[in-house]
Amino acid sequence: MKNGAKIAIVVLLAVAATATFALRGGKRAEYGAAPEQPAAVAAPRAVAATVKPRLLEIGSSRCMSCIEMAKVLDALRASQGEKLKVDFVDVFEQPEAGERYKITLIPTQIFYDTAGREIFRHTGYFAHDDILAKFRELGVKM
Repeated sequence: MKNGAKIAIVVLLAVAATATFALRGGKRAEYGAAPEQPAAVAAPRAVAATVKPRLLEIGSSRCMSCIEMAKVLDALRASQGEKLKVDFVDVFEQPEAGERYKITLIPTQIFYDTAGREIFRHTGYFAHDDILAKFRELGVKM
């Protein structure tokens, strides 16, 4: 395949991804056992102080990686629910969240300490045990 054709394919994929992310449609079916969407989206770098550390995922019910992450979030709620607050925001349901949290790709997981300060971000699929290991690595006791 010639270089020009390869570049055209990459450009088309980038445009398609951008259009998909920007798409604002009607109500979508929620996946998994995700909690209800919060009424208001918190500020990106600081959230209200909490006793528990928090994992916030910004994603969508349409994104394949996000759908896989829903299973991880459910498992975290089941295994760490007393020690970790796990939230999900659908960027298509709350498009302002993409801007507010400066999201460029989904799914994005944002880690907060017990004071509500953002301490780490990850984009893409992130396994259950890897999330817990990252919290430990960051010095967050759960």
